[in-house]
Amino acid sequence: MLKVNKIVNLIKNGKFEVSARKLLPLKKNKIRIKIKAVGICASDIPRAYDNGAYNYPLVMGHEMTGEIFESHLKEFKIGDRVVIFPLIPCKKCKYCIKKKYNHCTNYSYYGSREDGGYANYIDVYPWNILKIEKKISFLDSFALEPSAVALNTINTLFQNKPKKKEKILVLGSGFIGLLIINLLKIKYKKLNLTVVDRNDHKLKMVPNNFKKFNLKKKNSNIEKLYNEFDYIIETTGNNKLIAEIFKFAKNKCSLIFMGNINDDVSFKKKEINLILRKELRLCGVWNSNYKNPNQNDWSEVIKFIKKGFRPSKFISHKIKLDKIPLFIKKIHFSRIKSEKFKFLKIVALND
Repeated sequence: MLKVNKIVNLIKNGKFEVSARKLLPLKKNKIRIKIKAVGICASDIPRAYDNGAYNYPLVMGHEMTGEIFESHLKEFKIGDRVVIFPLIPCKKCKYCIKKKYNHCTNYSYYGSREDGGYANYIDVYPWNILKIEKKISFLDSFALEPSAVALNTINTLFQNKPKKKEKILVLGSGFIGLLIINLLKIKYKKLNLTVVDRNDHKLKMVPNNFKKFNLKKKNSNIEKLYNEFDYIIETTGNNKLIAEIFKFAKNKCSLIFMGNINDDVSFKKKEINLILRKELRLCGVWNSNYKNPNQNDWSEVIKFIKKGFRPSKFISHKIKLDKIPLFIKKIHFSRIKSEKFKFLKIVALND
């Protein structure tokens, strides 16, 4: 009988502990899942190093997939392959009643408000479990959560199919940016799309039929992109880039903000005036739609995977569970410029 669960525990700001925790008997209202793959999300870095945790100790990790290990319910059998929707809604507020669970006003969350997937096993509510077919790799299904956020971004921004002449700008070609770009490519096929980043190793992952612009190149002339775009997708959360974002927009441009902001953003008077003069449409996106009859991003992503969408293409590092603290530290040091570390997506695998 299984008695312990190996976990990566954030015990205080900047300090992890890899340990074994006793597994209690499974509650009747929960399903026990053996985690097969869990991704390190960009949001985990400030949670670990910038006092971003709601409580300590905390087992982070919300991009997770695995198989049923123990169940009291007939509809969930041992060995079923599953993904986990990490948001736990109250199911009572006005948004939950409308099944807009990502707007719940009193939610919890696996990996941030309560223990998540940086572990061998996790016990979750059946409502949060979505079964997947055997032919879908765990190296793709772990990314269902960020892919659903990416798809929600697309569905929110494009109320209609973009026209051939309309220009799209994607700011950032990190993991979430690449997910958006590749979902756009499958969903709309022919696109006039430009991608801006400051890292060549990320831009290399952008399909060659799209235009690429490296902000760090000496001869780069960012001004040539001003007043060019009908749609802008901001994925970086970079406060300096966001402060200049309205310059890229044509009149009547639609812009969407979806990246976690890394610092306070200050807009000058002339930037705010551009919103008025250009009559810009601004929108934001938060999380993804799950079990919503009008828009279910999770089910739709699975359909895209069947059409050839492969988040696994962008995995740069496959690591063991106990290496998570080291790699989160590497990412943190790269962000504060004290250490160079090239990566796209890091995934921890369990045996």
